[in-house]
Amino acid sequence: MNAISGTRRQLREMADGTIRVQIDIDPSCRAAFLQLFPNIDMPVALAPLVANFEQSSGVVAQDQAETSDKPKGGPLARLAGQMCQNPDFLRFLGDLTPEEAANQVRFVCGVESRAELDHNQNAAQRFHDEIRKPFVAWKEGR
Repeated sequence: MNAISGTRRQLREMADGTIRVQIDIDPSCRAAFLQLFPNIDMPVALAPLVANFEQSSGVVAQDQAETSDKPKGGPLARLAGQMCQNPDFLRFLGDLTPEEAANQVRFVCGVESRAELDHNQNAAQRFHDEIRKPFVAWKEGR
């Protein structure tokens, strides 16, 4: 589970009904925030956290359980990793870095790790339908 500690500050409603929120990120979460959200205008999800969530035994226990029960990567995880190193794939995604491409693949597929692609049928289907097939079509159409 990835969680970034922050505090909601300002809230402003835009003319079109969009709500613009300012969130101050805790300095201890800076690196994790920049890794998870490397680009401006990147979609995010918000959820309230309990006070002192870092010390919450439930969160720590869940993180430790996820770490010990992490699935091993297979063929789809390897393919995703190879694609994120492929200069053509990086161009296809808009000249991203390999790290940004990996973040984008995980985001689109709804996973925290490429290894999940080999163990989550829905994530695997999203990988094929929204990543691999469009990339192959793009390469063929160049």
